[in-house]
Amino acid sequence: MRSGCRAWPRTCNPAVDVNQAVAYSTLGLTVSLAVFRPRLGALRFTPGLAAVVGVLALFASRLLTTDQLLAAAALQWRPLLTLTSIMVITGVVQEVGAVDRLVAWIEHRARARSAVHTFTVVFAISAIAPAVLNNDAAILMLTPIVVALSRRLYPGQPAITIALAFAVFLAPGVAPFIVSNPMNLIVAERAGLDFNSYAAVMLPISIVGAALTYAILRAVYRPALAAAVVAPGGPPTTVHRHPAERPAVILMLAVFFAYPVAASLDVSIWAVAVAGALAALAICRLYRVAPLRKATSHVSIDILVFLWGIFLVVQGLGRVGVVDWLHSVYATQAAGSGRELATVGVISAIGSALIDNHPMSLLNLDAIGAAHARLLQAALVGGDIGPRLLPIGSLAGLLWIDLLRRAGVEIGVRRFVRIGTLVLLPTLAASLLLLWLL
Repeated sequence: MRSGCRAWPRTCNPAVDVNQAVAYSTLGLTVSLAVFRPRLGALRFTPGLAAVVGVLALFASRLLTTDQLLAAAALQWRPLLTLTSIMVITGVVQEVGAVDRLVAWIEHRARARSAVHTFTVVFAISAIAPAVLNNDAAILMLTPIVVALSRRLYPGQPAITIALAFAVFLAPGVAPFIVSNPMNLIVAERAGLDFNSYAAVMLPISIVGAALTYAILRAVYRPALAAAVVAPGGPPTTVHRHPAERPAVILMLAVFFAYPVAASLDVSIWAVAVAGALAALAICRLYRVAPLRKATSHVSIDILVFLWGIFLVVQGLGRVGVVDWLHSVYATQAAGSGRELATVGVISAIGSALIDNHPMSLLNLDAIGAAHARLLQAALVGGDIGPRLLPIGSLAGLLWIDLLRRAGVEIGVRRFVRIGTLVLLPTLAASLLLLWLL
C-alpha cells in the first residue's frame, strides 16, 4: 500500500510522480463526474458510473490489481449487503403507504399550526429517519416529499421550501448508529466496532449536534418562518391504511431494535438486516402489496456501485503516499490527547468537504489503523459533519442537490457554504469536545 517515499508530497523517482498524478487525477475525475453529472451523448453520468470510470482508470494504470479487487470485496460484502437489506425494508414501508399517511398527517396539522411548528416536525423526522434507516435512503425518500408539501402549504414562498429542504439535509449530522451512514457501516465493520459500543459514544454526540443545528436553522430562517402564510386548502387529504402497513412498520422497528440485542449476543448486524429484508418481502407477497420487482426497485444500485467503486479508487491514493502523510500529521499530536482528537476531526471534516467523506473515511481508516477506535470515531465525526461545507462532501449531498434541481429548487454554492459554515463550526467543536469528554 505504501510508496516508500516518506517526504510526501515530495517523491523519490519519476515513476512515483506519474503514479501520484494518475491517482489524484482519477479521484478528481471520479468526484467531478459524480458532482456535475455531465452527459456524453445519450449517456448521463451518475455517482455509480463515475466510480466505475475511476476503477477502470486505476486498472489501466496498474495502480489497482485483481488481488486488491478481491480483498475489497471480502471487506465490503457485509456492509453493502446490510445497506441493500435496509433499502428493501424501507421500500416495502413506502409501498404500503406509510410515508404517504405520514405526509398527510403533517399537512393536516400544518394547516392549523404555525410554519415554525411545521419546520420543527420536518426537522425531527429528518433527524430520526436517517438514524433508523440510513442517510442516503432518507434523503431520497424525504427530499421530494418535503418540497411538494411545502409548495402545497406555502405556494409562492420559496424561502420556506429552502428552509425545509435544509432541515432535511442538515438534521442528520453525526450518525448515531452504524447503520445510519453507509460509510460508517464500512469503517465500523473493518474496525470491529459493534452496534452498542458505537452508539454509546455517538448517540449523545448526535443528539447535541442535532439540537445545535435546529437552533441555528431556526435563527437563520426566523423571518421567513414568521412571515409564512398557509394557503387555504380543501378537505384534508385522506390516505387509507393498507392492511400491510402495521406489520411492515412493526417489522422495520423490530429490525432496528434487534441490532443492539444481536450485538450483545455477538450476532452480525448483516444477518439481522437480511432476515428483516426477507421478512419484508414475505409481507409484501402475503398481503399482495406489490410485485417483487417493484418492491426491490427501491434498492439504489447506483449508490451501492458508488460505495464499491470509491473504496477501490482510494486504494490508488494509498499507494502514492497519502496514507503515510495523514499518519505523519496525526502523529504530531500526543497520543490520547484532546489535540489529537481535534486534529483528526478537523482534517477529516475539511478533507471530506473537499474530496467526499467516503474516500476520506477510507484514507483515515488506513492512516489511523483499525485498533484505534477513539481516533476513528473522531474521523467519523469529522466525516459526518464536514459535508455540510460543500455539496461535494457526501453522496447524500449530491443526491439532495440533484433531487432539488429536478424539482426546480436551486441551491447556489454561496448559499450552501454560508448555511453550512454556520452549522458546521459549532457542531464540529461541540461534537469533538463531547467525544473527548466521553
